Amino acid sequence: MTTLTDASRRLTYGSYLHVPELLSLQRELSQPAHHDELLFIVSHQVYELWFKQLLHEVAAVCDWLDRDEPLRAAQLFDRIHAIQHLLIEQIPLLETMFAVDFAQFRDHLRPASGFQSVQFRRLEFLCGAKNPRMIDLVGEDEESRRELASTLRQPTLYDHFLRHLARSGFPIPAAVLARDVALPHQADEGVVDALLVLYQEPGRHYPHFRLAEHLLQLDERFAIWRFHHVKMVERMIGTRTGTGGSSGAKYLATTLGMRFFPEIWLVRDRLAANY
Repeated sequence: MTTLTDASRRLTYGSYLHVPELLSLQRELSQPAHHDELLFIVSHQVYELWFKQLLHEVAAVCDWLDRDEPLRAAQLFDRIHAIQHLLIEQIPLLETMFAVDFAQFRDHLRPASGFQSVQFRRLEFLCGAKNPRMIDLVGEDEESRRELASTLRQPTLYDHFLRHLARSGFPIPAAVLARDVALPHQADEGVVDALLVLYQEPGRHYPHFRLAEHLLQLDERFAIWRFHHVKMVERMIGTRTGTGGSSGAKYLATTLGMRFFPEIWLVRDRLAANY
């Protein structure tokens, strides 16, 4: 019987990262395999890996906010923004694929759709885009539906931020702090009032000011990603329906005005009026 030696058990780059398993997960469905299908699969698998990391970082930010450690939370936002930059910059890579080439293997993807990305929907829910209808779009996987339903009931990143501000002495309305977190956050003038205190004296409240600006940047980069994504979809399939039956780019365009943290945008109007 052959026994493993200590040398053969030694950890390697490939075994630590499970490289053989990782490289076996790109399986084209077109026959013969279309050259560009591998790019399509790899790009979307990379997106899912970065979504996993973003969920990891957002959870950590919420934890630091709950501990009232704003500077530690702010530090992680730098990483979140860098990942968002990568997500935006990956779109031009997909656009190196011509629409005529994508059309040759696109029908093999039906009825799968990007709408079924559980991680992306969880990320949206945690950032504030609470929409229970999205649970029905993840397909027939009951575990995925349960996972999304659980995330729907969790406080958002903004809830954690506003609770932290309240504990720090900012006058966040009690009704906002006690809201049903399974529902979308509605803009509240009392929150704008509290943020105005913060923004009028940023030096005095610098850790909280930096957090607010980080949230704004997260929101802005999500909007930039959505815009580029819509244009990429239009470039690839025009106005045709998505592979999962959605209206494709037409639906995606309706998300461009979405704002996770509305009062952080609205406070700008107050600042302009006060100076």
